[in-house]
Amino acid sequence: MPLIRILSLLALSLLLAACASGPPKRIFPPQASIQELRVDGANWQLDLRIRNFSTIALTYEHLDGELLINGQQAARFSLQPALTIGPGSAEIFSHPLQASAAAQAAVAAAMAQRHSLSYRIVGRIRSAEPRREHDYEFESALDPVPGLSGVLR
Repeated sequence: MPLIRILSLLALSLLLAACASGPPKRIFPPQASIQELRVDGANWQLDLRIRNFSTIALTYEHLDGELLINGQQAARFSLQPALTIGPGSAEIFSHPLQASAAAQAAVAAAMAQRHSLSYRIVGRIRSAEPRREHDYEFESALDPVPGLSGVLR
């Protein structure tokens, strides 16, 4: 009987020791995409969705990017979001933009005709701890939102 107790305690100790380190900490490149774009002439409000694919929370301190609409440069931006995003989660960061004339015309046409337009967003994003820098690129389409004038999602 004492041998069974000792072996049981040893097995339990080994099991607890194996679980003590927790899940592995892996850092993957984040993703930035457009959640919503609100348009009022040349003044745009960009709601940028930043997604953390890592297994730990990361604080994103700097984000540079370029927005292209229908292949034309729409705007450049340099942001300091200081957002802490949990593992596998996303947060929205809003930022005003000054749009190019070509982008304004493309968006105005899409809104008037109620059709989608393609967009591409590219740049670099830097996290604070651990200090890492990643390139990002995302391509999709924006559609006018019915009932909301000047809003694309």
